[in-house]
Amino acid sequence: MNLINVNNLVKTYGTNLILNNIHFNLNSNDKIAIVGRNGAGKSTLMKILSGSEDYDQGNIFISPNIKIGYFSQDSLLTSNNTVLDEMKLVFEKQISLKNQLDALDPTSEATLNKYAQLLQTYEECGGYTYEYKIETMLNKFGFKNYYNHNINHLSGGERTRLALAKLLLSEPDVLMLDEPSNHLDIETVEFLESFLRAYKNALIIVSHDRYFINQTVNQIYELEFNQGYEYIGNYDAYVVQKAKVYETQKKQYDLQQKLIEKEQDFINKNLARASTTKRAQSRRKKLEKLAVLENPKIDDKNIKMDFTFNRNSGNIVLDIQELTIGYNKPFIKAINFIVKKADKVAILGPNGIGKSTLLKTINQEIPALEGKISYGAGLKIAYFDQNLSLLHTNKTVLDEIWDENRTMLEKDIRTVLGKFLFSNDDVYKIVNDLSGGEKVRLALAKLTLKKANLLILDEVTNHLDIMSREILESALINFTGTIVFVSHDRFFINKVATKIIELRDNEAIEYLGDYNYYLEKKQDIKIVKAVKSNNLENYEEQKKEKNASRRLAKQIKEIEKEIETLEKALQDLKAELEKPEVYSDYIRGQKVHDEIIKKKMKLDHKIHLWLELCNQNN
Repeated sequence: MNLINVNNLVKTYGTNLILNNIHFNLNSNDKIAIVGRNGAGKSTLMKILSGSEDYDQGNIFISPNIKIGYFSQDSLLTSNNTVLDEMKLVFEKQISLKNQLDALDPTSEATLNKYAQLLQTYEECGGYTYEYKIETMLNKFGFKNYYNHNINHLSGGERTRLALAKLLLSEPDVLMLDEPSNHLDIETVEFLESFLRAYKNALIIVSHDRYFINQTVNQIYELEFNQGYEYIGNYDAYVVQKAKVYETQKKQYDLQQKLIEKEQDFINKNLARASTTKRAQSRRKKLEKLAVLENPKIDDKNIKMDFTFNRNSGNIVLDIQELTIGYNKPFIKAINFIVKKADKVAILGPNGIGKSTLLKTINQEIPALEGKISYGAGLKIAYFDQNLSLLHTNKTVLDEIWDENRTMLEKDIRTVLGKFLFSNDDVYKIVNDLSGGEKVRLALAKLTLKKANLLILDEVTNHLDIMSREILESALINFTGTIVFVSHDRFFINKVATKIIELRDNEAIEYLGDYNYYLEKKQDIKIVKAVKSNNLENYEEQKKEKNASRRLAKQIKEIEKEIETLEKALQDLKAELEKPEVYSDYIRGQKVHDEIIKKKMKLDHKIHLWLELCNQNN
């Protein structure tokens, strides 16, 4: 079923053309990621499709009676409701039916039919599962202990996460998400991915997270040079297809140009000769009618960067012993790990565990509460702060660089800034007026001039488009110094990291490998932790513990089968209740009705148990 159809869409801001001749189609089973550079018009197109922004020309058809749910980068809930009450608003129909059922006497012959009908409607609209859906969503988005909190008393980030959670619960016909993974920890993003993979309705997302895109969509819609291009598959498939399309178009263009050149050369040589002039004129007419192919464009306006240093560090770069970090109170205690020369270490852990605080402590911005950090010989540190607080908001772009590099000539500073796409009068922009992406590029320009052999990077990919992230990845991979970084971009982590340090429950767990290796070994580490915490003494007990996750998975499957059986039994009982010989016989009808109630209670229990086991398995 076609849900949205866009033809010849044009959008301008003043004299700037943003979208030109856009054609876009969304069907009921489509899951589409809109990709493109910063400023390509991705968020603008999303706003137009959601109806929150106008367009200049073109036609948009939206199927009647469909529900569109839109999450923007600045969405947040504003309400005096508690967190739980706000989520219940999504299920007003189910709650109303439950209240009606509670008001009826199921043992009364006069209300038996009405009760049975309401009960069937209640079940069909998810009446027996909505409470568990709310519970699961709130717990996964970090609101386990916030059910009774007033929403307006939450932080901006919390209200944004809550807005996303509420939208997901509403399950609109078209779910539109603009950068939904921003500011979510990796565990929450993984849950969001699993939710979207199983989502039965249409999905449109804008994201710079390639790992997230790969996991959730089956189509890519690229915005480039103000126009849109469709590709089938996830992000990896899009990259391959785009390269092939460009290669094919380039070959066709080059062949045609050679043909034109050859024909023109023949015409020039033979047009004036009496013996060949007719042939030359004929070829000229054919050439004039030829549909000339355009030289395929490639967007090569990319940042350029490399990280170098003037001196080597010692082999041991950081020796962290019994470190406790925090401000007024500890975030995490007794951290121990070593960073060696040329390590590229990713720090992982849930939001609030203290990842950024650890980086600030290593950078000596804040003191350690306990323990110590030993720094290796010859160390020079450069730090990237995710809040970009090291930039001076009242300075120009040029002065931001020049004031910290006074010996450099202006032309050399302009050369550096040009590599980060600040050209001509761009260098006179005030830092405070820059976009998020521009500020990150400026901070990276400053970082390359530090000539440090240890880079400490806190969410360095924030606000960067995919192409810029890929260039940054390449620069960091080729960097021969040491890197300690925090990132929620798993694709970036997998490309750059050679070691993972996971912060969990007052310990730092080390994984010698990339993100994929970390995922493979994470389950084994959980088992080791369980073994330690329970003081298991012998091999047989440890072996049993290793099989616990398998048994849990088997138990989940068994319960899923029981739920399926119970649902089938309920369907049969309801069909039985609808037979004239049953509902006309009060005693017989009451027995069937009582059996339905028993089955529903059992189903209710099984669903609750299934959710608990699924949470344990994550």
